Amino acid sequence: MVQKLVRVFQLFERDQIKIYGFTSSQCYSLIEILKADRLTMNELSDKMNLDSSTMTRIIDKLVRDGLIKRDKDEEDRRKVLVMLTDRGKEVANMLNDSVNEYYKKIISNIPTGRIDEVLNAVSVLLKAFEKANPNCC
Repeated sequence: MVQKLVRVFQLFERDQIKIYGFTSSQCYSLIEILKADRLTMNELSDKMNLDSSTMTRIIDKLVRDGLIKRDKDEEDRRKVLVMLTDRGKEVANMLNDSVNEYYKKIISNIPTGRIDEVLNAVSVLLKAFEKANPNCC
């Protein structure tokens, strides 16, 4: 059942995100930057659980597409900050709204009175995933 659940989420991401022309990694990178306003590349790599070279390739494409801009940190010039452009904010908000609407749709299909029970079970499952793979997420 867990394997099927993971597969359903993978398909969701593919079907909900690819229609906008993004990979899951690009989508969640944009959303993470939207939530934080700006992040260093290392912070973003950590949040995305990706190595820095992979994160750089993802960000390079988003910079080329005019969605993200890079800057040097004023306090530490060795650090590279990433932030959304105005267009990037629009796209990130659209993606975030789409993802949230999909999850709301899922929640709305849970029988009345069982939402807390399901969310508690998901919390237990999430903790089990984290213990099984402490380097993830």
